[in-house]
Amino acid sequence: MRVDQVLLLLLSALSIKNHKVVLSWLAVNLWQKEAFKLMLDCRLITPISNAAAIQCQGCEHHCNVDVIPHVYPNKTKYYAICDHPIMHEQMGRLTIPNEQLKQWQISIGQLAKVIRHLLALTTDIRYSKDNKVLSLGMLKSDTGRKWINLIIEPLSLEVNQHILPIADILYFDGDKLTLDNDRLKYSLNNPANVDDSYKPKVSKRELQRANKLAKYKSWHDEYIILHRQHPKQNDSWISRKIALMPIADGASSETIRKNMKK
Repeated sequence: MRVDQVLLLLLSALSIKNHKVVLSWLAVNLWQKEAFKLMLDCRLITPISNAAAIQCQGCEHHCNVDVIPHVYPNKTKYYAICDHPIMHEQMGRLTIPNEQLKQWQISIGQLAKVIRHLLALTTDIRYSKDNKVLSLGMLKSDTGRKWINLIIEPLSLEVNQHILPIADILYFDGDKLTLDNDRLKYSLNNPANVDDSYKPKVSKRELQRANKLAKYKSWHDEYIILHRQHPKQNDSWISRKIALMPIADGASSETIRKNMKK
């Protein structure tokens, strides 16, 4: 499987499983070696502890068998016992190569970290109370800061109320994992259609708090800019300037002054 096929497969599996997918050695062995390397390099998949049971490849029945470690002075070897009622006597004890016990994992949390890195966000990821929405941070738009949320069901980014399926905007450009920045930029700077059928499952209080923090952050960014441009002006002068801008959102200069340093 090529890397683009692997990526779509993993995102589809993650959408079904919701939070994480464990990948066996047998599964990743179907991928191209370069695809496996790229998935590790971009940290979409990460190694986890060895499997305690595997799917036996000794015959056509492919039973799930427990792995039994035998510890020797210099190394540990792994075995499995065939318990199939017909094949048991023929198969007996099976030696399991160590590499076949290796496992990897892709999870919603790991995907969120990868996307946050691609967006150059540095804030901590926050989960909603029902764990259905992950707030990754805020990006600048023409009208101030906007929250970027990872929605688990369906697996997508919520940007300025636009819903962008992850499978549509996350892709490999050669050997580099990237996001569709043109689509993200458009979503940041243009309001979503009023008939958008999906809304993130966040409470009214959480949404109000998020919007307030985004507004304060926009004021803070503008305060830094104006303070550098006019170092001799006081905070009241700067807050009056911000009050005349679209990012003020109707707030008074005094309200802006009290919150623009947060």
